[in-house]
Order: sequence, then C-alpha cells, then structure tokens
Amino acid sequence: MTETSKTPITVLGGWLGAGKTTMVNRLLRATNERLAIIVNDVGDVNVDAEFLREDSDDTDGVIELTNGCVCCAIGDDLYATVHELTARTPAPHRIVLEASGVADLFPITTFLNHPRASIDAVIALADPDNFEYLSSGPPYGSLMRSQLSGADLVVATKLDLIPDDERDAALDGLRKFTKAQVIPASDDPTWLNTVMLGSHENTDRPDDHEATAPVATTTWRPTSPVVPAAITQALTGSRLLRAKGSVATADGAVRVHLVGGRVELTTLDDDTAPLNAIVLIGHSADQLDEVATALSAATG
Repeated sequence: MTETSKTPITVLGGWLGAGKTTMVNRLLRATNERLAIIVNDVGDVNVDAEFLREDSDDTDGVIELTNGCVCCAIGDDLYATVHELTARTPAPHRIVLEASGVADLFPITTFLNHPRASIDAVIALADPDNFEYLSSGPPYGSLMRSQLSGADLVVATKLDLIPDDERDAALDGLRKFTKAQVIPASDDPTWLNTVMLGSHENTDRPDDHEATAPVATTTWRPTSPVVPAAITQALTGSRLLRAKGSVATADGAVRVHLVGGRVELTTLDDDTAPLNAIVLIGHSADQLDEVATALSAATG
C-alpha cells in the first residue's frame, strides 16, 4: 500500500473546553465523507463521545478511548482502533481523532506509524480568552503552548465572547506560539470541509520534546434529580478547569458544561436519556472533593 492510498487521519487537539467536540459535531453535519471519529477523553465516562452519539445519526462511527491520554497511556489502544477502522468494509474515507484536552500533540505524530493510515494534519483549537491567562505560566502553560506549536493549523474559537475591537489582537496573541496559520472558526459548511478535512502544510517539530500538565479528575453521580440553579451555583466560582455531563432534573434532563468560569445548562430532548454523571477536571483531588460535596447538596 502506498503512502497516498493510506486512510488520512486528522488530529484535532486543543486545551480543555476549546470547542473540539462542537467542531466535530458540526463537521459530521456538513460533510459527505464517510468519517470515523475516535474520541479520547480523561475520566471514566467519555462524555464527549456520548454527546456526539446523541447528536449524530452515525453512532457506529464514534469510537471511545477513555480514561487516558492518546499521547502516552493508551497509545496501543489507539493503534488497535485505527487498525480495526481501516479493516472495515467499507472503510472510512477519513479518521478524525479528537484528542483529550490535556494531550500533547507532538507524540501523537511520532508513534502512530500504521501501514494502512497516516496523519494528514494536526489542527489545534484555542479559545483566546481562556488561553491567555492559563498559558501564561505553570502548571498548564507549557502544554497549552505546545499544543499550538505542534499544530499544522490553529483555529481560534469562541471569538463571539471577545469584543469586536479586540479580536485581531486575540488572534495575534495566538500567533506568538505557533508557526502555523491562525484563523477564526466558522460555521460555514464549506469552511468546515476545507479546513477540517483538507491537507495542510506540516509544521516543523523538534526531535526532543516533552510537555505535561497535572490534572485531577473524578465523576460525580447524583442519587436523585438535581436542581439546575443549585448545580450552576455549585460550579460557578469553583475554579475547575472543566466540568461536563448530563443529569436528570424534576423537569427533564440537561447537559452541563463549565469552561473558562462559564456555566451552561442545555435542555435535552425528551427521548434523550441523561448520563446522570458530571466529569470534573481540576487542579487537585481536594478541589474535586469540595466541588462534589457542593454538587451533592444540589439534589432535590
């Protein structure tokens, strides 16, 4: 099999809450290609994979890699998953790997040497507002900056949260950390296909490279329906890096998102069963215990 006949793999990376799952969901709606989606997530519940299944008609095309990071702990699982996907009949036109928010993108490009698939492009998403203050120093700065420097293309997301007259400066702020092109995200289907599925000039990457970020994670599961306002209150000001999941309330199920200090609850369709779990990602186990206690007090 020649290099050109291999199944291309698009790696989608970026820090926690940058919008990777949202981008994949939009891509699934916009493209006519037959895609296989590999979703890597930290924690014992793969929330992103479940959200994609809920929002996509092609549930067989979403594969979970859970409770580890593709850049280190589950490299063998990733290889086996790619092997299985490329042996399918019909095989996918392309594989999209959504890396976890704490994955360093450099190692992924070096260890995934598969006879039937090859990495076509590494795309990093970045929320400039969240990126600016978290990447400025330890413990997360080196990894966040590495995610951008290891990308072939950087897509700036959530620019609607930044005043119009500050957006150019926000894009320039991201350009300081990468040689790759930095562009704003768009919902346009043509843009999604061109950017997410197109080939991009590969960025030069150093031979010796290491970037890690210590995070703690746990899964909180309610024992009874929750009070939405109390969930929002428990998460607001918690200083968690990320929280995501779905839970039952007295009036139906809701998705829960926390990123950049912003809490969002979205009502689910009546026929969508909630996970009844919220994955918490933070700085330490003590912090997670404190937030879990506050969430437990939010049940009705």
